[in-house]
Amino acid sequence: MGHPRGFLEYEREAVPSRPPLERTGDFAELHGPPPADGIRLQASRCMNCGVPFCHGIFTGCTLCNKIPEWNDLVYLGHDREAYLRLAETNPFPEFTGRVCPALCEGSCTCGLDGKAVTIRDIELYLAETAFERGWVRPEPPPVRSAFHVAVVGSGPAGLAAAYRLNRLGHRVTVYERADRPGGLLEYGIPNMKLDKAVVARRIRVLQAEGIVFESGVEVGRDLPVERLVQENHAVLLAQGATIPRDLPVPGRDLEGIRFAVPFLWETTAALLEARRKAVPGTRPDWLPPLLEGKRVVVIGGGDTGNDCVATALRLGAASVRQLELLPRPAVERRPGNPWPLWPFTLKTDYGQEEA
Repeated sequence: MGHPRGFLEYEREAVPSRPPLERTGDFAELHGPPPADGIRLQASRCMNCGVPFCHGIFTGCTLCNKIPEWNDLVYLGHDREAYLRLAETNPFPEFTGRVCPALCEGSCTCGLDGKAVTIRDIELYLAETAFERGWVRPEPPPVRSAFHVAVVGSGPAGLAAAYRLNRLGHRVTVYERADRPGGLLEYGIPNMKLDKAVVARRIRVLQAEGIVFESGVEVGRDLPVERLVQENHAVLLAQGATIPRDLPVPGRDLEGIRFAVPFLWETTAALLEARRKAVPGTRPDWLPPLLEGKRVVVIGGGDTGNDCVATALRLGAASVRQLELLPRPAVERRPGNPWPLWPFTLKTDYGQEEA
């Protein structure tokens, strides 16, 4: 614990987002890079608790990240050592530092009587610093086994499994039905939350470590399952939840009704195509107002619904209304929802803030 009074002397200051009215004009990321000086002060607020609930699998980080340890190292200026400690448990901190709901912050002891440490901001700082300074390098296994493993799906689960299996020395091939790897990371999460260049950067590292990616291959159609099983010692299915939940209500057959993920998928695909064709001096993170003048209703108040709100705004919707089945959450924790459990309280996410 490098600064025993950090949590008393400094207030929580999260990395600010770009102003809502500014960022709705493009699909660029919401946040700028975390500043080193501010991050060190925020890391000093970590108390290195005797019982760190932040990295407990039942109350905090499901990866069991050693949060107090790398917070202390960041405060002391040992960024490389902090990153290595983070990378022990998290293979893709550049993803989680952007899109993770930060369960760790919900169980931070500082949040018991105050405001939690900005753990996710510190994680993202370490990830981006590591790439910037060349600490993230391909690490192929020193010895290869004779085992071949096929991973079906290149989303978060597929990539994480491929990463672990490859580190064990097995020969891993990842099959992805889309035109490029990444799955949910590539097409299900909008660019303003996770820039697709960040996904491509990590894919290049995984390829250099020996993982083979086969894109545009739908297992069961382009590649028979029988052949996949015959040619590999093991097959891991990580294709995600590809069947949307429908809503069988009167009017469901009317025009203009879309499922959320295909809507987000097509928007990201259009953005990537616009980037590919962009000429110098043009706006690479902008799309034509495809929903201009349209009144949009989003059914569902979760993360995906929020992403649809934000995407509709960027596509020029005249208005956006979001419907949620559950009752409005309380502003403060209820008696049945004590710390260090995740606080089921009212939160205004980025898309709702923009709307």
